[in-house]
Amino acid sequence: MQPLIDAGVEQDKDPAPTVEQRNNAIRDAAWQWMTTVPKARGYDSIESCCSYAQSSVARYKAEALAMIAWRDAVNQRLEQLALSPPAGVTTWAQVKPLLPQPESFSWPAAVSLPLDQIPPIKLGA
Repeated sequence: MQPLIDAGVEQDKDPAPTVEQRNNAIRDAAWQWMTTVPKARGYDSIESCCSYAQSSVARYKAEALAMIAWRDAVNQRLEQLALSPPAGVTTWAQVKPLLPQPESFSWPAAVSLPLDQIPPIKLGA
């Protein structure tokens, strides 16, 4: 932080982020956003979801392929925006609507399992 002196009063002013810092922050925010979709479907992470791309279970495979397609589309769009940023677009809130949205991809219907209704298994009994 660099001090800013205004009318004899010293104030702290953070320097504006560099383009690289801003792009990294937006990329990180995009990854966090993308992570919410597989987590809502019961996966631990994007990587976990994508690991089912060769699954013999049709639903798992379809979820993985949708996640891979969406992830790739988001990353390609982020690259395009970094190489040719639209005027005035500098924040995650401004970038997010410019990215491919998850509902545009072929996700299978979500399945909710009532795991909280199953009694615990007693081990060693």
